[in-house]
Amino acid sequence: MRDRRRRRVRRAAAIIVAATVSMIALPFLAGVADGFLGRPHRVSVPATEVVATTITFAIVVLGAGIWGWREADEVQRRDALSMWATIGVVGFIGHPLAEQMERAMDSGSLADALWWVSLAAGLAVFAWRKARG
Repeated sequence: MRDRRRRRVRRAAAIIVAATVSMIALPFLAGVADGFLGRPHRVSVPATEVVATTITFAIVVLGAGIWGWREADEVQRRDALSMWATIGVVGFIGHPLAEQMERAMDSGSLADALWWVSLAAGLAVFAWRKARG
């Protein structure tokens, strides 16, 4: 149990460091490159830097999820799969219904709000399973 706790703390520390580095490293390197190339200070950040930083951060988050998944036991995996399945089912069934309601009511953006509803449903299933034990 103690070893598992240590691994969890080390994993959390590594993830925090990797996420911080992924958010800071690319803008820092771009600033260093601008300094060496003699470019003046830029007022806005180029879209390529924003996209590169976002992709790097997404890779870190995905890697952390896979790393955490391998350390999880069967109960944690079942809870996570139940949550993701609920999100998928609500999105899969609800999206066509929301689009039809948008057309019928002549309103917009019901399908966009459905993403938040599906996330809330998934979190509710996850919380219910945790509360039940």
